[in-house]
Amino acid sequence: MAMGDDLKDSMSKQPQVALPKALLLARKAAMDELNAALQSAFDQADDTFFEYSDRSSNSEEKNSYLETMRQLRLLRKDIERRFFSYINDKFKALPTSDGESGRQLESVHSLEGLALVANDELEIKVALENMEAKAKNKFGSQIYQLNTRIDALMIHVSVSERNNPLHPHTICEAFGEAVTLVSCDIQNRLVIFKLFDKFVVSQFDEVLDAANRSLADSGILPDLPGTPQVTRRQRDSFKAPDPAAAAAALNQAGTGAHNSVSHQSASQVPGSQSPGSQMANHFFGQLQSLLASVREVPMVTDVVGGPIGSDASNARVLANAEVFELLNNLQSQRLQDDSLFTAPIGHAALAKHNVPQEMSSLLAQRESAAGPERLNDTDSDVINLVSLLFDFILDDENLPLAIKALLGRLQIPYLKLAVMDHNFFNRSGHPARKLLNEMARAGMGLSEDEDLLKKDMVFKKIQATANRVLQEFNQDLMLFEELLHDFTQFMQTEVRRSQVIEQRTRATEEGKAKAEQAEQVARETVRQRIQGEVLPDVVTRLLSDGWIPVLKLIFLKFGPESNNWVGAVKTIDHLLLSVRPPKDDITRKKLFNIVPILLKNLRQGLNSVSFNPFEMGQMFTELEQIQMQIMRGETRIEDLPDIEDPATELVAAVSEDMARLGATPLAAVDKSNVTTLDITRPSSRSQLPDLADLEAEDPCLIKASTIKVGTWLEFVSDDVRTRCKLAAHIKSADKLIFVNRTGVKIDEKSTLGLAHALKKGDALVLEDSQLFDRALQNVIGNLRKAKQANS
Repeated sequence: MAMGDDLKDSMSKQPQVALPKALLLARKAAMDELNAALQSAFDQADDTFFEYSDRSSNSEEKNSYLETMRQLRLLRKDIERRFFSYINDKFKALPTSDGESGRQLESVHSLEGLALVANDELEIKVALENMEAKAKNKFGSQIYQLNTRIDALMIHVSVSERNNPLHPHTICEAFGEAVTLVSCDIQNRLVIFKLFDKFVVSQFDEVLDAANRSLADSGILPDLPGTPQVTRRQRDSFKAPDPAAAAAALNQAGTGAHNSVSHQSASQVPGSQSPGSQMANHFFGQLQSLLASVREVPMVTDVVGGPIGSDASNARVLANAEVFELLNNLQSQRLQDDSLFTAPIGHAALAKHNVPQEMSSLLAQRESAAGPERLNDTDSDVINLVSLLFDFILDDENLPLAIKALLGRLQIPYLKLAVMDHNFFNRSGHPARKLLNEMARAGMGLSEDEDLLKKDMVFKKIQATANRVLQEFNQDLMLFEELLHDFTQFMQTEVRRSQVIEQRTRATEEGKAKAEQAEQVARETVRQRIQGEVLPDVVTRLLSDGWIPVLKLIFLKFGPESNNWVGAVKTIDHLLLSVRPPKDDITRKKLFNIVPILLKNLRQGLNSVSFNPFEMGQMFTELEQIQMQIMRGETRIEDLPDIEDPATELVAAVSEDMARLGATPLAAVDKSNVTTLDITRPSSRSQLPDLADLEAEDPCLIKASTIKVGTWLEFVSDDVRTRCKLAAHIKSADKLIFVNRTGVKIDEKSTLGLAHALKKGDALVLEDSQLFDRALQNVIGNLRKAKQANS
C-alpha cells in the first residue's frame, strides 16, 4: 500500500534538505515498506480491540477498549502523519547531527524525585526499549550494514544508532510520540504497542533490507557481506521492471568500466551524465568539501595542501590531458628503478613517495621554459586523496611487508585512473578496486621468510600482476578487467588446492581430538566406579591396561549413548562386585550367576582390542581364584569389625569367610599386590602449558572465545612472525587448529592459550576485509577527526 496522500502532502511542504540522492532513494524505499507494515498494524487494531472488549469482565473496561478503537479510527491519518514526519525530521537533521538524539528521562537523585516520575511513563519507556532491543538483537546484521552505508555516504557526519533515521531506536521513539494523540489508559496503550511490535518491529528487517538494497544499487558499498539480493516488494511483485529504471541501472553499472572521458569534459555538458556518474561526482564533491575543511589544519597540511604547483597568480592551470601526461612522466621515472620488479624482502620500513611534492618538483623544473603552472583544485584533490589511501596501505599491519611494497608501487597507475574516472572512489565493484582487494586478500597469508616467498606461486602471481599494471596501464581501463579475470581464475585454483589439504588437516585433527576425548571419558568412567576403593592388583591391571582401551574403542565406534557403552560400563560394576565379599546369601547367589557372563564379556572386550592372549590368560587365572574364594564365604559385610584400612578390611573379610567354609584362607595381600588404579596419568595427546585463568569479562578471552573459523592471525615468537588461518575450532577438546596458506597445520592452541597470546601481544587478529574500503574509511575518519579538532 502506498503512503497516504496526507503524508505525501506533509512531506512535500517541508523544506528541501541537502541530502545525497542515494539517501533520498533509500528513504523512499524504506518508508514504503514501513508504511505497509504500519497499515497492517492499524488494519488489525479493530479486531484486536473487539476481542479484548468481548473478553472484558465489566462494562467499564469494555467501553474503554471500544473508545480506544474509535479514537484509532479517527486519528489514524494524524498518527501516520506525525509518525513519518518525526522520521523525516531525523533525515533533515542528519547532516548536522552530533549523534545524540532521543528523549531521555531526567536524572533522579532522591526518593522524592522518583515519585515525580509517572509510573505510566516508566511503563511506556520500558515497552519502547524492549521493542528496540528486540529489533537490535534480531536484525543486528542489517542495522550494521545500514549504519555503515549511511556513514560512508555522509562524509561530514559520523552515523551511529543515535542519529540513524532508520534505526529501531528512532522508529520506536517516533511511534511512541505519534500515539500520544490517543487518550487512553496505560493498559490500552500497551495493546497499541503490542500491535506495533507484532506488525512493524517484528518485520523491521524488510524496512532495513529495502534501504540497504537501495543504497547498494546506488553504488554505496554494494559488496558489503550480507547485502540483500532482493527486497520483499521485488520478491512479491510479478510486474516487469520499469524500463527507465533498468536503463539507469545498466548505465550506472557500465560507467566505471567504459568511461574514458575526463571529468572536466563531462561536467561541461549538463544533463549528459548517467546516474552512476552523477552519484560519483556527488560523492567526490563531498570528499572535496571535507578536504577543503582541513587544508589549514597543522596536523594534515603535509599531506593535504592546496593546488599542486606554482602559487603565482598568473600560473597556468593544466588541462586534464596535461595532468595525465605529467603522471606518465612520473611513472616513467619510477620504472627506471629496477628494485620495483624485485621482492622487497628484509627491509625494516617502506619508503613513502610524496606524489604531490614530486609533481610540484616536475612543474618547477620546466617553469623556466613553460612559465608557472599548477593543477586545478579537482585534480589536486584527487592526487591528495589517492596519496592518503596508499599511505594507509603502506602502514597496514594486516599485510606482509612484501605485499605492501608491491601494492604501494601501484600508486601512480591508480592516480591516473582516479583522474580519469571518479567512479573509482564511489563504486566498490570497480575492476581496479576489486583487483587491488583481491591481491591484498591473496597476499595476507604469505610468509615473511625470503626463501619461502621466492618459491611461492601466489606471491609470483601478485608480483607479475602488479608489474603488468605498472608497465602497461595508460588509458585502457579494460586492462584491469583482464587482469582481474586472470588473477581470479588463478586464485580459484589455488584456493581449491589449499581447501583439499585444509579439509584433510581438519579431519585428522578432529579424529585426534575425538580419540583424546574418548580416552578421557574412558578414564573418568573407570575413576568414578573405583574411587576410594582398594582393589586386587589383577583387577587394577585389567581395568587400566585392558578395559580402558575397550571403553575408548566403544566410544569411538558407537558413542557414549549406545547400548554397547552401557554394557561395557556395567561389566566394570560386575567385575568390582565379583571381588567384594557378599553381604548376604542372595548376593552370593547373584555372584554365581554373574561371574560366568562376566568372564565371557571380559574376554570378548579384550579380544576386540587385540589384548595379549598370554597376559589375558594369566589375569583370568588370578581373577577366577579370587572370585571362587569370595563366592565360598558366608560372612556378611556388616558383621566385619570396623577397620580403617580398606585393604586390610578386604583381606580380613575374605580370610574369615574362607576359614568358615573350611577352605584355605586367602593370604594377606600387602601394598605391592593391592593398588589403587591410576587414571590420572597423561594421555598420549600433546600437553599444553599451564596458564593462569582469566576473568570471564576479559576482552582478550572474549575475543579468543568468539573468533570465527577462517580468521587470519599473526603469531610472533622470538621475533619470527608467522601468519596462519583458524581452520577448525574443536570445542569438545577446546582446540584451535591453525594452518598456513596451503592448508598445512602449523600450530594449535586452547582458547585460554590464544587469549594469553593476544594479551601479551604475541598474537594479532588480522582484518580480512576489503583493503581499499578500509583505506577509504580510514582516510575519511581521520579527516573528520582533524576537522572536529580544528573546529
